[in-house]
Amino acid sequence: MEARSPATQPSPAIVAESEGTSGKLEIGESRRGYQMAKRLFDIVFAAIGIVLFLPLACLLGLLIKLGDGGRVFYLQQRVGKGGKPFFIWKFRSMIVNADKMGALVTKQGDNRTTRIGRVMRKIKLDELPQLWNVLVGDMSFVGPRPEVQRYVDRYTPEQREILRLKPGITDMATMLFRDEESLLAGCDDVEGFYLRHCVPKKIDLNLKYAQHASVIRDIWIIVQTMCPYWLGVLIIYAIALAAGLWLSYELRSDFEATAQDYVEFKRCAVWMVSPQLILLLWRGQMRGLLSYFSIPEMRRTVTALLMALGLQIVLCYLALGKLIPTRNLFIMDFVLSFFALCGVRMAVRLIRERSSKIVSEFPVRIRRVAIIGTGELATNLALDLSRRAKRGNQVVAFFDDNPRTWHKRPYDIPVVGMPECLLSPHWQSQIDEVIVAIPEKDSARLQQIREMLKGVPVKVTFASGWPVL
Repeated sequence: MEARSPATQPSPAIVAESEGTSGKLEIGESRRGYQMAKRLFDIVFAAIGIVLFLPLACLLGLLIKLGDGGRVFYLQQRVGKGGKPFFIWKFRSMIVNADKMGALVTKQGDNRTTRIGRVMRKIKLDELPQLWNVLVGDMSFVGPRPEVQRYVDRYTPEQREILRLKPGITDMATMLFRDEESLLAGCDDVEGFYLRHCVPKKIDLNLKYAQHASVIRDIWIIVQTMCPYWLGVLIIYAIALAAGLWLSYELRSDFEATAQDYVEFKRCAVWMVSPQLILLLWRGQMRGLLSYFSIPEMRRTVTALLMALGLQIVLCYLALGKLIPTRNLFIMDFVLSFFALCGVRMAVRLIRERSSKIVSEFPVRIRRVAIIGTGELATNLALDLSRRAKRGNQVVAFFDDNPRTWHKRPYDIPVVGMPECLLSPHWQSQIDEVIVAIPEKDSARLQQIREMLKGVPVKVTFASGWPVL
């Protein structure tokens, strides 16, 4: 949320012992070699980024100015490394004086956001001016997102450990809280929810990451930030489909493909694979977790590939057969593409299932269900409920502590956010029962969830054998 805070004196960073450790938390930035390499990386790529994105920045500035005539840039005071305040630069994405009209954080549908601001926030273009903050040394490309002073004042001594790190444009929390406005959509007290539940989780993610920080890990975070989940799935599918097409050529020539086959493959790969990717995207196969694969998912894959096959045949007919010399290649490609995609999904699913061995079955007695957890216990339960959907049972949402699962769709069921989202009246009106399906060995978190849900006016069931509320 855009807001301007009054000037404050720097807050001293408190070097505290991390809970559960015997000494001071060892943070990656304390390594001199890493610091030097990180700063060199920041200077070089911030300078390159400013030059490359200057035309886009000028266009965005013009659109902002034409939108309502207000200022183009927005400066907000944040707390940096060692508690030192600095001004962070952004493109203005909200109406003028928005900070005087509401909370410092925003949720989806906030009417203070401008039309161009919604677009910029969606693809993070409002953060582009922070390349200047990186260049002058106030920030780094990778580091915990800086907060305003009033939020930092509420940190516990352990949480203030985060002030030892230079703030950044992106970090683990930014990547996992990518759609934060949607996460806060159902909250009445947006700022209160953000401070109680979001800030502690963000700090914990960053402190854990900082223990193993390196330039390579930083680059990987940047790549994940710039490459949304669906794009990663798209790339994996494209590789699998291209491999299936090449194998079709190999089978056609009894695994003695010639140079001519290779030339033909390069000429045909784009128009053969593109329809498949487009139809898979249309059938929702880019938004779910790769590791969740079932018969319904398989049917969607077959449907998408069959439709793509029809489109390929039409394209070949329009080209008078010049694109694919032999018709049998279509059938071989369809079969091999199906097995390639299924192979990728099943391989990832097996990896997931081997990491969790808890399996259980529970009676289904409800209509609208929210499940806490996305592990094997939770997903098996969701699949079981989905199979009995005709009896009036429906899983409407998952809630999970792991931010990596948020906004994914295992078995086409959305993972909305953290379990604390259930405290929102919005969700309490959308469900009839909450089933807590996290491992029984995590007794501390189970007890915490049990206490949290005592005031929720819906039925609560613990799948792990804990007492029903």
